[in-house]
Amino acid sequence: MRLHAWAWLALSSLLLSPLDGATLPRYGGTLTVELSSAWNSVESAGPIAPLVMETLVRVNEKAEIEPLLATAWQRDADRKRWRFSLRPKVFFHDGEPFNAASAVPSLMAALKKKYGDVNITAGGQALVLQFDRPIPDLLTELASPRTAIFRSPSIGTGPFRVTAWEPSHKLTLAAFDDYWAGRPFLDSVTVNLGTTRAVGDVFDIPFSQTRRVLSERTRIWSSPVRELIALVSDNVQPEVFEALALVIDRAPIVNVLAQRKAEAAHGLLPQWLSGYAFLFTNSPDLTRAKQIVSRLRVAPLTLSYPANDGFARSVAERVALNARDAGIVVQPTPNPGGTVRMVRWPLESTDAASELSRIAAMLGMPDRANSLNPAKPETLYEAERALLDAHRVIPIVHLPEVYGIAPRVHNWETAQKNGGFVLHLDNIWVDP
Repeated sequence: MRLHAWAWLALSSLLLSPLDGATLPRYGGTLTVELSSAWNSVESAGPIAPLVMETLVRVNEKAEIEPLLATAWQRDADRKRWRFSLRPKVFFHDGEPFNAASAVPSLMAALKKKYGDVNITAGGQALVLQFDRPIPDLLTELASPRTAIFRSPSIGTGPFRVTAWEPSHKLTLAAFDDYWAGRPFLDSVTVNLGTTRAVGDVFDIPFSQTRRVLSERTRIWSSPVRELIALVSDNVQPEVFEALALVIDRAPIVNVLAQRKAEAAHGLLPQWLSGYAFLFTNSPDLTRAKQIVSRLRVAPLTLSYPANDGFARSVAERVALNARDAGIVVQPTPNPGGTVRMVRWPLESTDAASELSRIAAMLGMPDRANSLNPAKPETLYEAERALLDAHRVIPIVHLPEVYGIAPRVHNWETAQKNGGFVLHLDNIWVDP
């Protein structure tokens, strides 16, 4: 937790001599962030949104749920009723106090989209969330930026306030002096959107055909893998999809296309989340694939990949090359409507059961996740095995988030040492 400015200055003067010249945090300066994505709303602005809008709880660097705007919570045994105690002495950027009543509108609107039966009761600094059914993954949902608390799309409680906003182009933030955890080190943050430049203090490094030229002094921050690239069948014989799964060689995709920064995905969930992903690992089996194809009349497949996505295009071309060896014709196309779709599904939860249920629903097979019991890990494996055995989806690769960090940026190393699940920009400070 950062100290208020006056307290930090006093403490730093006392400790300056014993530290023998060690680098101390400094207040001031502007952080420039260059991001390849382009958002049209602040609340959806990826890693930037938490600087402006906060959630009741958040995921820390170790992928654990910790308090944020809520200081404590309790639930009943059925997980239908949840009570949250809210942090006192918190203010929105327009000076209005944060309390239970002010949290309800944005929180209710967000939760209604997923839980139609939710009812929220506000009283002072306490919120009670009531559901008609058990909601075991509620904390994970409340840590999502989707459930951030705000008074308007640009007024939150975070360490920075919005001073200028050009949707899809540029976002300018200034330090919020009345932030409940103490003023941030930085004076301001400038975020340029939809750029491919590697000249900012912090910039994302997307997986693409274009190789950014990085300075030798650039530090690299990488999260655990948190995005799945997979193939989904819309109208393909299960046997043909099985053969396609058998022939795909993921090693070149990981080692060449992803420059060894990704992980081969044989299961839907990554190993760090499920703990059993290694059980799905297998090597390409061209012989078996050819045997399956020899018994079928296989029409050419069209593989739709996201338009303007160079990495997805490269993966699609690699899949087509592998498929040809088994006698399957695959035609990659950026146009929608293919018999096979390449999807990019970011993980939205650190709870394996919740994430698997979400994927099952997206695949149109929610019933395959009905038997999930978080207390019995074997039910997760069985459900994921059932989804894969339906031959409707082929996991290809799991990708991390990767950022370049300029030499003048400090305090990003904490997340790196603790497992690096989240890059918290609120604690960063910069050299002049």
